[in-house]
Amino acid sequence: MSKAREVWMVTFESKPYVKVGGLGEVPPNLAVELASLGVNVTIVMPRHGIELDCDEEFRLTHTSICAKVWRGVRFLLLGGGVLDKPGVYDPATMFDKVVKLAQGLRELILRHEDAGLRLPDVIHFHDWHSVYSLLHAKLALEEIGVRTALVYHIHLLTRERVTEDQLRSAGIDLSAEHRIVFRGKAQRVTVSEALQMSRGFAERLGSIESDVFVTVSESYLKVDRDGVLNTLGWDLEEKSAVVYNGTDWEYSKVLKEVLDRHEPALEKEGAGTPPSRSELRRYLLLRALADMPPGEPKVPDPRIRAWLEERYAPPFLPDGRVEPFRTDGPLAIMTGRVARQKGVDVLADAVPHVLRKLGGAKFLLLLLPVWGGEEYFQQLIDLARDYPENVRVIFGVAPSIYKLAHVAADLSVVPSRWEPFGIAALEAMASGTPVVASEVGGLREIVLDVRKHGAAGTGLHVPPDDPYELAWAITDLLLLMEATNSRNIRLVEEIGDEKLRKRAYGDPLLGEKVRKACMRRVRDEFSWEKSARRALEVYARAINAMELRLP
Repeated sequence: MSKAREVWMVTFESKPYVKVGGLGEVPPNLAVELASLGVNVTIVMPRHGIELDCDEEFRLTHTSICAKVWRGVRFLLLGGGVLDKPGVYDPATMFDKVVKLAQGLRELILRHEDAGLRLPDVIHFHDWHSVYSLLHAKLALEEIGVRTALVYHIHLLTRERVTEDQLRSAGIDLSAEHRIVFRGKAQRVTVSEALQMSRGFAERLGSIESDVFVTVSESYLKVDRDGVLNTLGWDLEEKSAVVYNGTDWEYSKVLKEVLDRHEPALEKEGAGTPPSRSELRRYLLLRALADMPPGEPKVPDPRIRAWLEERYAPPFLPDGRVEPFRTDGPLAIMTGRVARQKGVDVLADAVPHVLRKLGGAKFLLLLLPVWGGEEYFQQLIDLARDYPENVRVIFGVAPSIYKLAHVAADLSVVPSRWEPFGIAALEAMASGTPVVASEVGGLREIVLDVRKHGAAGTGLHVPPDDPYELAWAITDLLLLMEATNSRNIRLVEEIGDEKLRKRAYGDPLLGEKVRKACMRRVRDEFSWEKSARRALEVYARAINAMELRLP
């Protein structure tokens, strides 16, 4: 099979420059691993108004370009006009940014020699924001007779609509004929005809126009009722592939980062060397929460920050920090965006049911607030105020305690209503923290249920959108982990689920083994190196498919 040696990735966000959600983790981590495997990778993205000391700057007709190199990966951050405005997903500017990114990519392709660039073997487009870029790139490449394979990557279905008027406003010629492969056959179509075939869905259009399209788990591709093929159409199945996301988290490295920051304070608290997990938990809950440095938690959007600050009251402090807990106790954490998808409201409804049985349980929620989640912000603020002995919610980015929370927690909760993959679950498991997760999408594949897999399990599955089942699973897993931590077998008697209770009775060290299984599963199955090797297989397949499209 043909190999890709030069790859461009087109994305709307990427660390280390602009990162809002999980999408910002995937292109850079894939790119770094691909670079280690001998592939030259360039990431093309909007600049979003960030200030940078560029390694090189140049202008094309309508676009300014800031070139940077990070960990062996070249970044081209496109600016000019709306691309220089902050607010990555601001509804007021997002479509205009999508269009300008697409037009900038077209100009990069047509004038690549002026920019000192070599055109790639593969262009890898990420999420719906890049569909207009895919069309512009495809038409430009055919115009100059360059053979480049096109891969389209669906991280999260949005069902975004595309109209003829929008394509015209993006400068795309609806009458332009070009080649696609659909239902196993190469054919020439106009952009207007391709749009009709897509039924007006951006993600279906991207899948039709690409040589191969990718998503992030088999379950999200084929199983979930609202997943990719059940939404976009099974006539796309033969063009589909799966590339799992990964994580660069590893327990020993995470713990080292935590100790580099917190070891002096831990020693003052009388913790051992190294500290036990229970010592880390006690330190987090009673001390570290109170000692977050000024500027944390950081809420990037000033309007959201102002909204929250108007409503903060104890146990919140006026700047978004929180009062520490007064007592230690079994700890459940949750991370992620405050959005309906993530099920923060389901967890909020479950908390009172957990506390009826485990009154000493603690919940620490480290959440990124985004527009559209205001009703959930208020629900979580009310929850923390109603249960000041049990709940803390930190809105925004809090690097001083984020990894500490992962190595201190007894479990992580991922109650998503839908979840293509589930990086939050990977980060928890890599930290030795088992997961209570909805049985949807990638979570179905990442998390192995202890009731079925025993000591090889990594958590418990629950049906989505069910606070009662979620509460029971959280309670049972907290009891299991606390029984192991305290070597108190009597706690096992309180586990409600019969299968889990029997497994715990049969193995007093089950909780400890589950922690090790979590770390082992991430290491063996979900490294970025494995993801990069899967991506190389997809690129080779796309190049071969391109040969069918452009004989």
